[in-house]
Amino acid sequence: RPGRLENRRMSMSSASSPARTNGTKAVSTAHLALFMALGAETVFFLTLLMAYITMRSQVPWPVEHSFSRLAFPLFNTGILGLSVLAVWRAHANIRLGRAARLESWLIVSLLLGLLFIAGQVYEFNRAGLKVSDQTFGAVFFILIGFHALHVLAGIVILTINSFRSHWGDFSAERHVAIEIGTWFWYYVAAVWVVLFAALYII
Repeated sequence: RPGRLENRRMSMSSASSPARTNGTKAVSTAHLALFMALGAETVFFLTLLMAYITMRSQVPWPVEHSFSRLAFPLFNTGILGLSVLAVWRAHANIRLGRAARLESWLIVSLLLGLLFIAGQVYEFNRAGLKVSDQTFGAVFFILIGFHALHVLAGIVILTINSFRSHWGDFSAERHVAIEIGTWFWYYVAAVWVVLFAALYII
């Protein structure tokens, strides 16, 4: 009997090993795909920043560097920072198996992301630049507009994850999509910090 029981345990263990191995490969593949995508996006953003630096040395920059001018962009940056905190809380809660709190924090981060986008639209109109302007078309519109597209992509990811969370798709052992969405949102926030410094402070 002990021998049969031990053999059965070994059989079950060996049968479950491929599943674990396949699961590990799936997670690694998802993370690798994310890193490759973000690497390509980083190269694109750096290219735009280099174009901005070149143009900045040749064309007068019409955006005033004053506290009153920076007040709203700073406020909007704070909104994005709060959304990062909410995403972090969502990820931390699902790692602890708190699915209900995951959904709540995802919704909070989603709403803050939408508020940030609304702030960006307002900033476009408030900047006093036009799409036909050289500086706007080459720098302000492309850099901030392209970043806004990434924020919208992050909002789509957050929306999908929110629905999946409501349907009970995530657990402490299975939440790869939450990790991918969290890291993508971190990247969006980090890129914005660089753009904010380049466009409003330097």
